[in-house]
Formats: sequence, structure tokens, C-alpha cells
Amino acid sequence: MAQERSAPDELARGLAALTAVMVSARDVVATLGEFADTASRMLPGHPLAGVTLHRDPGPVTVGPSIARAVPIAESAHGDGQGPCRETIETGRPVSVPDTAAERRWGPYPARMLAHGVRSIHVEPLRTDGSVIGALHLYSPRVHGFDEAMRGAIELTATQIAVLLDAVLATARQAELTAQLREALGSRAVIDQALGMIMMQRRCGSEEAFGVLRTASHQRNVKLARLAAEMVRVMTGNEPIPPRFGVDRAPRPRRGG
Repeated sequence: MAQERSAPDELARGLAALTAVMVSARDVVATLGEFADTASRMLPGHPLAGVTLHRDPGPVTVGPSIARAVPIAESAHGDGQGPCRETIETGRPVSVPDTAAERRWGPYPARMLAHGVRSIHVEPLRTDGSVIGALHLYSPRVHGFDEAMRGAIELTATQIAVLLDAVLATARQAELTAQLREALGSRAVIDQALGMIMMQRRCGSEEAFGVLRTASHQRNVKLARLAAEMVRVMTGNEPIPPRFGVDRAPRPRRGG
């Protein structure tokens, strides 16, 4: 009875741990690995676990979760065949009760059997009706994933999908922010170069931009890079970078 009671407790602790992984996420690949490790610890029997993220130009797979399973992950994706790919393409869970008796996916079952894997279960990771990846589990026992365990697997996959979607959204926002900072930085450097051309030639901004653009085409150098070179040559200093999110010093209060 104590063992039966501990399984739900371990699952609950695991779900909380998954949330903690998302909160402390450093990057997407590291987060996938931590999700895989947490899933392995929280599920009954502690199966080997891996998480695949489906994205262009190809899937990103991290895990399974312990060192001896590295060749399993490589074998699983050796020729692109296997239950993980089928789950991502169909959006349905795929189970392999016994790799020794499995006839799907060409040489894949034999390779997994050679690594000591006797049963496999792959659960899709869904958000907003779309499959964004898969949770794949490996057991050294035949029929290692029964109906009762699949309920826990489905719950775990649902939690991972929600949290992974949040991690991806944060990563996309960070990427957009970085792109915006780069664009604004380039714009600031170009403006400095244009100001120098306008002073030197006593011309307007449109003419100055035309001069800079012509030089960029003739030298086959990007506009921002050419502008930075111009600023360095004419001032002897690096271009002044734009300021992002810098708090201004508080103004002194007037007396009275």
C-alpha cells in the first residue's frame, strides 16, 4: 500500500519539478534535457526518457536521460524511422510492447533491442491542437508501459507541452528583442555617419544617404559596417552605441 501511495506523490512532485525547470530555463536545448531527466525520475519504474522538439530545419532531440542511453538516442534517429517520427507525423501515441516481436520501421527495433530496450512508448506534445514534439520512453522490460502507467505518461506529456510552449515563446521574444537591438544599433551608427557626411559635404540627409549607399554597393560592404568604419576613421573612436533601458540618474530635488 505504501508503494501505491508513493507513486501519485512522486508524480505530483515531478509535475512541480517540471514547472521549476521552466521557471529557471536557460535555453531551449538545456530545458529539453531537464524535462527528460525529470520525466524519468517522476514516472513509475523510472524509464529512460527523451524529449524531441519538432521544428525546422529538423527535430531537436535531447535524452534519453542517462549516459548509457546516448547510443539509444543515436540509434533511434539513425535513418529517420521509428515511433517518435510516427507520433510527430500522426499526432498519436505509439507503443512498442516488445522490440523483439516488433516488425515496423525496418531495422529500428533490432537496433533498440541490441541496446537492451525491450519496450517503448512515445507520447505527442501538443499545444493549441498542434504537435510540437514528443516524449519518448524506453524500458528494459517487455510490456513496460501498461494502461495505468500511460495515464501518468499522458499527464506528464501534457505538462511538458504547456511548459515547453512557454519556454519557446520566451526564446522567440528574446530573439526578437536581440534583432531589434541590433537593428536600432545599426540605425544609430548609420545616423552618426550620415551626420558626418552632411557636415563634410554641406548637404541634406537624403544626399548623404545616397553617398553612403553608393559607397556600400561599390565596396560590397553592408551599410552599417561601412558606416562604423567611417565613424572610426573620421573620429578615431568607436561609434557611440544606443542606450537601452538605462535608468536616468534621479534629478536632485529643489529646496523648499
